[in-house]
Amino acid sequence: MKTSIWDILTFLLIVGIVLIALAALLLFINPNLPFNPFPPQGGGLSSLFIPSPTATVRRLPPTWTPTPRPTEAATPTRKPTSTAAPTSTPFVITPFVLPSPTQPPKSLLPTNERLPLEGKCKVVSQDPADGTSFKPGTVFTTRWVLQNTSDTNWPSDGIDVRFKSGESMHTGKSIIDLPRTVVPGDTFEVTVTMQAPKTAGYHITYWAFMEGLNPRCTFYVEIFTDTSP
Repeated sequence: MKTSIWDILTFLLIVGIVLIALAALLLFINPNLPFNPFPPQGGGLSSLFIPSPTATVRRLPPTWTPTPRPTEAATPTRKPTSTAAPTSTPFVITPFVLPSPTQPPKSLLPTNERLPLEGKCKVVSQDPADGTSFKPGTVFTTRWVLQNTSDTNWPSDGIDVRFKSGESMHTGKSIIDLPRTVVPGDTFEVTVTMQAPKTAGYHITYWAFMEGLNPRCTFYVEIFTDTSP
């Protein structure tokens, strides 16, 4: 079979088309090939670079160097202590209060001077109270309410109420007749008018229910006489 010129040209054309298609395929795959007449600008896709973190070197704190202390003396000298200045006290005017005629504390009463009481009785009430203060010469009335705590009667025909001992402050009689019999457990009121002595100080007077020389009940009152103006 004789090959004509047209057959050769056709074969070359087919080979050229295949080469052009192959070149186009390669350029499509990789546009940066050197035979690309129109290479992409910027040299293709730019790659993103993420820097890796760099560890920061931590520095140690500076080493503390103790400051040398001065050598203390063998015997330290004591510093003088400061004395606080005295504070001023505000001047306060205290109002003058006149003393009231109240009875002094019981602790001031000279109880060691009291005589032992005799008989069996009980002082239920008394006015004025022991330790009351009076001006010299003041006249006052003393009232006792006494209870018979014995197991026998105080007969009116055999017992008198008498001043027994101590200071004689009564202004009337020293002997008072018992107007009625006082049975055991019963009470009886004795009233004596008195006058405060002119001598300042402590005063006590004793009275008693007496059956002859036998005291059936002994009682007293003690006062103070105040001579201050």
